[in-house]
Amino acid sequence: MNMPDLPSVFAAFRDTATHFPDRAFLNVLPETAAIYDIKAGEISYAEAQTEVTRLRIALDNAGYRDGQRVMMLMENRPSFFLWWLALNELGLSVVPVNPDLRLTELSYMIGHAEPVLAVALPGRCDDLRNAAKAVDCAMPVVTPTDALP
Repeated sequence: MNMPDLPSVFAAFRDTATHFPDRAFLNVLPETAAIYDIKAGEISYAEAQTEVTRLRIALDNAGYRDGQRVMMLMENRPSFFLWWLALNELGLSVVPVNPDLRLTELSYMIGHAEPVLAVALPGRCDDLRNAAKAVDCAMPVVTPTDALP
């Protein structure tokens, strides 16, 4: 099988979405949906591409640029992957955050990664804000559904 020479993960995603828009990109099992309180079922490549494009436009319009880093504390939810692809398309790096980390560990990560933004589950936003404050980092923290600063 010949693999296309694609420059990024997003490019591979876009190529697949173009060729197979109706195929499943992600499938949220009912058990997982119940744990995360999200909708169960498949997300097609076309649906995912629509959301990734929306996120990419929002990130671009907000001024986030190639080479910057964004922390993501979103567990293993579909939104993590959609955000990750949008960030990858713009050349931003993802700093994934283990949801079990405590304040001092979060502060350490923030101090070293120097992220320009954090996207987190609503219940963890204050933890990230406090960790950023502890290392004097002016990193904004938003939920996946908030407007971008």
